Amino acid sequence: MTDYIRDRYVVPLYLKVLNGNFLSMGKDVDAFVNSTRMVLYEVTDKELIQMYNYGWREMMTASWLCGIRRCSKHLQTIESLLIPSRTCYAGQFHCFALARFDNVESVRTLRSYLDTYLPVGDRQYDQKWAIGALRWLDRRHGTDYAQVYLENPDNWKLGYRDQEYGTLSAEEGILHFQKVMDFVDKYFPEFTA
Repeated sequence: MTDYIRDRYVVPLYLKVLNGNFLSMGKDVDAFVNSTRMVLYEVTDKELIQMYNYGWREMMTASWLCGIRRCSKHLQTIESLLIPSRTCYAGQFHCFALARFDNVESVRTLRSYLDTYLPVGDRQYDQKWAIGALRWLDRRHGTDYAQVYLENPDNWKLGYRDQEYGTLSAEEGILHFQKVMDFVDKYFPEFTA
């Protein structure tokens, strides 16, 4: 990957995208939106592919951009990165992109991820983002795929070697994800379907 791609697209965005930090930016939100918008119209598919072949910062930024643009031609790449969960943080916006693609393959991929990583146990990865994305798609289409993962509270228990030490809040993940989607609808209406 080139320094140009990193400096032009990744560095200005990734810390603000991470965890949905843009939701609490206050007066700096307009600068972030403008930076994102500039990149959305400038980045090429070739550059996105390069970003997907690098580190978590680059992957996360690529999924943020693909998700906003609804660039579903990268769905298989995103699936191949999300399911093995080899990097930290990037999965958050892989889930976001899948929800924005809003198709049957997105639902299948999110369900496959949750089937793989629930119950959580000592594998606290991007389950809250995945359940948020799946519930968002359920609400959009009147389906109920997320319910099977929500009805068993044992799915969300954190533990190690039969010692429980807390619970992941699926509901918190669902609410946070909805805020992310509302943000995109508000600030990037030209990409809203």
